[in-house]
Amino acid sequence: MARRRGFGEVERRVSRSGQVTYRARYAMPDGNRHSRTLATKMDAEAWLSAERALIDRDQWTSPKARQEAAERRLREAASNTLAGFAERYLAERGLRPNTVRGYRALLKSQILPYFGEMPLHEVTLREIKSWRTSHDPTKASTNAASYRLLRSLLQAAEEEELIDRAPPKIRGASNAPVKKVAVPATLDELAVIVDAMPDRLKLLIVLAAFVGLREGELLELRRHDVDGVTGRIDVTRKVDKDANPSVRGACPNCGRPISSPKTAKGIRTVHVPPPFLSMLQKHLLEHTSEGPAGLLFPGDRTDHMSVRYLMDRYRPARETAGRPDLTIHHLRHTALTIAGQHGATGAELQARAGHASQAAMAIYQHATLDRDKALAERIGETYETWRSSGGTK
Repeated sequence: MARRRGFGEVERRVSRSGQVTYRARYAMPDGNRHSRTLATKMDAEAWLSAERALIDRDQWTSPKARQEAAERRLREAASNTLAGFAERYLAERGLRPNTVRGYRALLKSQILPYFGEMPLHEVTLREIKSWRTSHDPTKASTNAASYRLLRSLLQAAEEEELIDRAPPKIRGASNAPVKKVAVPATLDELAVIVDAMPDRLKLLIVLAAFVGLREGELLELRRHDVDGVTGRIDVTRKVDKDANPSVRGACPNCGRPISSPKTAKGIRTVHVPPPFLSMLQKHLLEHTSEGPAGLLFPGDRTDHMSVRYLMDRYRPARETAGRPDLTIHHLRHTALTIAGQHGATGAELQARAGHASQAAMAIYQHATLDRDKALAERIGETYETWRSSGGTK
């Protein structure tokens, strides 16, 4: 039976199992009733008193609205932890799938175990320094990458005014020491490698070692990207590193997604040095798939060549040259080293390589197509001089 009071009423209730509870309820002038069930009579009466106080102070809103507001505040508080904000960051930044996968791996292994439930405003410089002392010193690259991601998260939180200011940058924390400097290949070594490769792959080595194209860019080159007369190559797409056949647009043979270069600077035009134009023209006639969209370096089934197929033929070639350490990426490093030796400016190197560096962006405009073509011609002249001398070192 409900017991009436000056404001509202309290009703003692007994469940079938014998549990006793108390339901407090009251009615507002508009006829709407509001109630709450509590464990004790004292709690029920206290709730009614609190409701009456809100009415007297003209601060009352419905209990349901207050409950929803409290739940919303809890959700907002959760999203303002580093873990909650990181999830939003990954969802709203328009990041590439490969980038999201890499960031999630760093968050799971490096960042969230320490900072996950910490509110953003508590991620201070002192906490970051403490976190860094817990890192495995043998994983310098991973440690630097995780710090860069953490700093990006905090800078984004500052931009959204979730924190007053991101902690100061720790000098050197973003960079890992270089363990081993790649040794560029010599012209003699490159000649041995090219000779040892199958005819259908000789040009691939040349484009990597003398033009500086990336592996993924090479595997996605098509007939309409190449001008066999001038040696001009338009780089607008690449095969991504990570295999994921479920991704829309993934090549059926290698299972790797096709995408545009990572940055706008990756879309570029470069030129093949003149001595290799005959090789390029021969390759277009004999080894490229048919049609304007035919792949320059097709796989066995005319779709994309797999990395395994390429490496199974490249490894013996580099062994023959005495350079088992020379990766396809090292060939690109060789190309840029040769270009630098021929007087390429920083802007020309950035443009030829397709790098997007903040420091270089201001001078990119000076690296024109004509200068790149001239650079290719200078490289070609050195190669022809070397070849005419018998290929001696």
